[in-house]
Amino acid sequence: MNDYDEIARNLEAATAPGDIPVGEVVRRFATVQSQFRHENTIVPLAPAPGEDVRVEALAGSALGLTEAEIRYTIDGSLPDDSSARLDMNEEGVSWVPFSEYAGRWVGTIPSQSEGIIVRYRLIGRSADGGEIVAQDGQGFWYRYPPEHSVTTFAYRVSDRLPEPAWLRDAVIYQVFVDRFRRRGGPFLHTEDLQAKHGGDLLGIIDALPYLEDLGVNCLWLSPIGPAPSYHRYDVTDLFSLDSLVGDRENLRQLTSTAHDRGIRVILDFVPSHLSVDHPAFVSARTDPKSDTRNWFVFYEWPDKYRTFLETVPRLVSLNTNDPGVRQHIAESARFWIQCGIDGFRLDHVIGHGMDFWVEFQASLESLKPDVVTVGEATDTGDALLRYRGRISSVLDFPLARALRLTFATGDWDLAMFDGFLSQYDRYMEDGPARVSFLDNHDMDRFLFVAGQDTAALKMATLCFMTLTQTPVIYYGTEIGMTQELSTADREHGGDALARQDMPWDPNAWDRTLLEFFRRAISFRRRHMDLIRGMRKRVHLNAASGLYAYSLSSDAERVAVVFNLGNEAQFVPIDNFDKPLLSTGHDVERRPGGMQIAGRTAAAVAAARILPPG
Repeated sequence: MNDYDEIARNLEAATAPGDIPVGEVVRRFATVQSQFRHENTIVPLAPAPGEDVRVEALAGSALGLTEAEIRYTIDGSLPDDSSARLDMNEEGVSWVPFSEYAGRWVGTIPSQSEGIIVRYRLIGRSADGGEIVAQDGQGFWYRYPPEHSVTTFAYRVSDRLPEPAWLRDAVIYQVFVDRFRRRGGPFLHTEDLQAKHGGDLLGIIDALPYLEDLGVNCLWLSPIGPAPSYHRYDVTDLFSLDSLVGDRENLRQLTSTAHDRGIRVILDFVPSHLSVDHPAFVSARTDPKSDTRNWFVFYEWPDKYRTFLETVPRLVSLNTNDPGVRQHIAESARFWIQCGIDGFRLDHVIGHGMDFWVEFQASLESLKPDVVTVGEATDTGDALLRYRGRISSVLDFPLARALRLTFATGDWDLAMFDGFLSQYDRYMEDGPARVSFLDNHDMDRFLFVAGQDTAALKMATLCFMTLTQTPVIYYGTEIGMTQELSTADREHGGDALARQDMPWDPNAWDRTLLEFFRRAISFRRRHMDLIRGMRKRVHLNAASGLYAYSLSSDAERVAVVFNLGNEAQFVPIDNFDKPLLSTGHDVERRPGGMQIAGRTAAAVAAARILPPG
């Protein structure tokens, strides 16, 4: 197990902090042996009206499970002894890594009509007659006994698309509010990376012409609520703003002005944990009869309680098994929608079970049918798949990792990258929509990982701008923002090293890089039908670093060519006209094809790459 953990640590610089560590995955498998486990595995993943739903669970060999049943409701109530019941059958036995054998239990919930939310629990019995409740195995829930875990599951019946149409056409720009722009003066306390630097909503309004010129059509704002920290993921009130950021009127002004420019706004929403200074927790911790006592999980009241990943004492976790918490979170999200917010990036979605997310999504859609929810689902690929139909989309950590390992560090060759793209896309085609990125606020900036190589950044950008996932640009990446030390260096700033102040003096910008980002965004937005069409590998030579795939729709065809080698290479292309987009200027037409310089990528119109010979 330690060897697996060491492998994970060695890749930490290149990956996004969204992967469950390998050692944790091993432990999660190993505990199946002693658990009745449901990992939200249903078929189909997003049931439509008229479709029966197959529910699957595993029972470890140590349990001696002899029978099981589904208890479910369709009226929103919590399943209990009085609910409808369906027998489950042991269909066979599965071999589970590190747990050996587990019984595979299945049952079928009958079809329901549009909009119905089905809530269900799985109850088993052992040979001695003891009752065993199935618990969620996703995220970290497997660590807890059933009484402290997630044991109620849900899905919603709908024939809606997995995400609103506008998200598919979006190019998102991530704004770290405290470090982006401050109206009327310079940032505050700039030498102290842990202090609030004073970025505000009015500064973002002032930056809208820049953002519109860049070509983005959606902003993702980091949390803006009152909080002790500069990052504000430790809010003390879910219904108000930090006064340093602005007030509600400033927010309405921002969303209204952005909408007038064709730019939507999503807000980083933190529904899984609060600051220990939040009044609800202060009350729960000081008064055993507090109305908010059950909003939190106390192992030993008042000083031992569940926290974010059980590692950050000042971030107390919310217990969404409690109806009062659910109502408070949903009302907060609806409040922000009424301020003009178009959707949410949902922080730490593995902190809640699917039963919560189904109810939350339905609540938001009842107010705003085209609301977007983008989940920070830090889990394995099979877990990401199961968010289909629960929320509208997930952040694409696996793709971020692949892009960084291929273009930034070179740990992957192009054969490995191509194999990942083709198999990952096929695996996720029935999953939720995905939102991609090269870097974000929780990881080292791409340029730092790439050794300040802007050619690597341009090639990675051209790649993720021509894939179907909705792309996110982390603030400042387009002008060459980087860092001097890794975020792993906690002594000198940690995560804050990747969250430094945006420079607004154009003399500090890499203008060539900025112009490339403008062209790449414009290319994507002008060719969305093509990008949503068919992608096919048309050339691969991992040894020489040459790779190409075609994008095709009914109306056009484009080849996207990458030369990761250091020397120029010839690519045989039929019907080659000219590059529509290039990371450089060293792409030349030659008889029978084109010559592309080393460390260069290009999208070429009306192209068909010819086979060898």
